[in-house]
Amino acid sequence: YIDSGQVQYVFRNFPLYSIHPQAQKASEAAECAGEQGTFWEMHDLLFEGQESWSGSQDAVNTFKGLAGELDLDQAQFDACLDDGTYADKVTADYQEGVTEGVSGTPAFRVNGIPLSGAQPFEAFQQQIEYLLAGGGPPTLEVEADSYRSMGQADAPVVITEFSDFQ
Repeated sequence: YIDSGQVQYVFRNFPLYSIHPQAQKASEAAECAGEQGTFWEMHDLLFEGQESWSGSQDAVNTFKGLAGELDLDQAQFDACLDDGTYADKVTADYQEGVTEGVSGTPAFRVNGIPLSGAQPFEAFQQQIEYLLAGGGPPTLEVEADSYRSMGQADAPVVITEFSDFQ
């Protein structure tokens, strides 16, 4: 659906601070990687390697190691993460989710229609097909950015995911 221009997929950070204390910095790490064009690659590494950094007091160094695995400009990434360059952006994403009624992760909005929890592809497919067949206009306006969204900006269906990396 994304490759055909029918769906735009947008990621929003929703770190669950109270139960995942490393989630804020994990989100910032993804954003810092994004400024070097590797948001989705870092996104995947963070999810795949949760056991190595979740609950760790040394999580920031783990994130810096992941940047090395992605061959990022290490000094730029380290400065970005250490300076909290994207802390406000992560907080803004979180607040956007709260406004939309998100209380846990992952939480999705398909043209504004809530679809919460880890759902099988078929659940998304059903919503997408319904909307492509004319089943309701978008009810959630989400401004996409250059690296946290996939698909065409004018796609008729927009899936927004609110998630943390734990």
